[in-house]
Amino acid sequence: MDAQLLIQGLMADAVDIPATADIIAVQQFSLDELKSRTRHLLASVAATHEDDCANDRGDWVSTDAQTVVRLAQGARAMLYHASGTMQYVSALAPLQSLFKEVADKEKLTRQVNEVARKLNVAEWAGDQGSIAFERLWQMKAQGADPAGKVSEPVLSRIVGAYRHSVAGIPVLGAASVALRLAGSGAVDALSVQVRPSASERLDTARIIERELAARQLSLQLISLLGTGRDQLPGDVIESASIQFGYLDLGKRKAQRLLAPAFVAHVVLRHKLERQAYVLAVQATEKTYLPICSRGDDGLATGTRGRC
Repeated sequence: MDAQLLIQGLMADAVDIPATADIIAVQQFSLDELKSRTRHLLASVAATHEDDCANDRGDWVSTDAQTVVRLAQGARAMLYHASGTMQYVSALAPLQSLFKEVADKEKLTRQVNEVARKLNVAEWAGDQGSIAFERLWQMKAQGADPAGKVSEPVLSRIVGAYRHSVAGIPVLGAASVALRLAGSGAVDALSVQVRPSASERLDTARIIERELAARQLSLQLISLLGTGRDQLPGDVIESASIQFGYLDLGKRKAQRLLAPAFVAHVVLRHKLERQAYVLAVQATEKTYLPICSRGDDGLATGTRGRC
């Protein structure tokens, strides 16, 4: 692999990087407060259902790490205690309540944004924060009979992904809010993985040079790839991109602050093998938020990596 080519590509993609960024405190909630937030989320979902099948009445079962809520007709919800992430999933079967037609993307985007407005997803952003639409996903299905005749594709679900930003800087990680709609317009699933920021600014830190960040990310990838018998050719890099923003450590980890990081997405293709990697390094000289750089316990993952 041509490491210098990767470094140059990441540097070219790193544009509009600020010179400094604030270190922001994250609001901390007790378990009772987290459950209250979950009830509020379920009440918001219930308000969009005419049959009122999704509500806060259910069987609440808690362990040390999470709370599972078993709702009416097979719907369920999940609360992750460490992060406060909340997830709701309806009782609809995957191919139940299909869309009558495959509409254009703009129409589907308007539909999912209208439901997001009714759910008031913006209220989860916290102080200095905002939540904005990022992209639309379409889930389609298609079948074939024994003779090989293929049916026309059908649209089963649409998913609106929304990104949390604080003071104009995006929070990187999984979609901050993911809203999945069925063909009837009902909420089939809703995930809120937002760490609401507090008004407290802990520090203001200088951002490292983009070349240094690109080199650190390249070294991290080389470390993940290891020193196998077959060296990868120079043209193995299929794509490489980089993002700057605050880092969310995932739904199963606690986090007391938001600190800036550089996150790279690198795809390698060699012969018949294709691998995708997500790599992250802190964007400041001082360590505010330790990042595990290898293995399945951190942001950097790959089939060859391990701690």
